[in-house]
Amino acid sequence: MDREHPAGHRAEVEPGLPGARFGPVGRGRREDAAEAWRLREHTARLVALDTRFGAGELLGPAVRAADAAGRAVPGAAPSRDRLAAVAEADQLAGWLAYDADRHPLARRLTTRAVRTARLAGDRSAEHFALSQLAMQAVHLRRPDVALRICDDVLRDELPPGVRTLFVLRRARAVNQYGEHAAARRLIAETYGRHLQGPGTRDPAWTWWLDAAEITWHHAMVHADNGDWTRAIPLFEQAAAGRIPGSRTAHNDHAYLLHAFARTRAWSDAADLLTTRVLPARSGVSSARITRLLADTARLLHVPGRRPAGRDLAHELRAGLTRSAPRTGAV
Repeated sequence: MDREHPAGHRAEVEPGLPGARFGPVGRGRREDAAEAWRLREHTARLVALDTRFGAGELLGPAVRAADAAGRAVPGAAPSRDRLAAVAEADQLAGWLAYDADRHPLARRLTTRAVRTARLAGDRSAEHFALSQLAMQAVHLRRPDVALRICDDVLRDELPPGVRTLFVLRRARAVNQYGEHAAARRLIAETYGRHLQGPGTRDPAWTWWLDAAEITWHHAMVHADNGDWTRAIPLFEQAAAGRIPGSRTAHNDHAYLLHAFARTRAWSDAADLLTTRVLPARSGVSSARITRLLADTARLLHVPGRRPAGRDLAHELRAGLTRSAPRTGAV
């Protein structure tokens, strides 16, 4: 589905940083390069922790680091490399805010990442941040916003992995508009592009767009349509491809549990809850996943429902209470 949007997504993104100048020289250039390196090292550490444990207490430090880096830019005559490092810090902080269910904050930070990446002339960082805005729009069921972003980016000459990602985002968006056949074609295209392997021009950040990630989104296409039965084997397949005990595995198991609850598969739900979901609660902190599990508990605990469902709801709620997610102050 192609929709006219003359302003594209660019109208939604704030203008570039005022007064920024490029090209520090001499000692200033060395200090600028050192600051960019320090910021990237900090961002890399947070990425590693997030991949394993979720946003949790990482959000506060990430936002403070990104804010401080951004405040230092206007008067620092930054290099493009330093601006790109600032954009990466903003993008990560935006992701962590998304995982913490802080959506206005996530949008503000990710939008700032887009404008800073543009100022740096870093198309790779810009595309990464735009893909995050499209992801958030799909999560919030704003397919109009997601399509504006995807259609604008897909007009560009993109590396294969980047194009695959935006085709995947577009599949989710058109499906939410009710164009299910188009969504299936785009999902099939995504699988096909992924099987061709990475391209030589693909940026490093596309490493996480693997078969498990694509399969999870395929499952979500069915979930968005209310077809939880068809989503179940795809959630199972996605979870099997994740690092055991990681945030992504916990996310997949949480959605699988929700699907079991929707389809009243009590035995499967009980097994998954006790062997996968509850054991992971002490090690993974994600408010987004916690909200999904709370919704699952409410779904299970319905008056008149069989005791099996009510018992599962009680066990899940008890587990959520024991391991409430930690979110660093922002």
